Amino acid sequence: MPFPPRPIDSTLHGATDYTAGATLMTIFPRLAGIEGTRTARQIRRAGAIHAGYSTLTSYPLGIVKVLPFKAHLAIDAIGAIALAATPFLTGQFLKGKKEWVPHVGLCMFELSSLLLTDPTDKGEFHANLEAVREANTEDPHRKIYEGPPAVVRPAAAAA
Repeated sequence: MPFPPRPIDSTLHGATDYTAGATLMTIFPRLAGIEGTRTARQIRRAGAIHAGYSTLTSYPLGIVKVLPFKAHLAIDAIGAIALAATPFLTGQFLKGKKEWVPHVGLCMFELSSLLLTDPTDKGEFHANLEAVREANTEDPHRKIYEGPPAVVRPAAAAA
């Protein structure tokens, strides 16, 4: 059975990696209402680790490019499951929902991102750059002011 379309290529995945890592390290704990807790520290650490190995990944936004993209995706999956398991392995889930829901929610986000990422990076949704360049050279006013009007008054209303 073929996989459904996977619209996320390695460039978009990299942008998501850095954005998610920075968000987890900075504003996520405050937004989730867990600032100053053990949960916040664990999530900040996870964000830092994620951003760290993203810089080592061999994809367009990688800096050092020593980690293959497929290995990066495997680490993403393992890290997501480990993050979700952390509060249950440490017993902190007994303190309430704020101690485990952020972990599980972030795991679900990461796994859904992985399901939409094309591991081959061949992609089905790459842009036709030549068509984009050609469209960018056109005069937008020509499309607006020349030719038939886009909105026409109904004949009954015109009378």
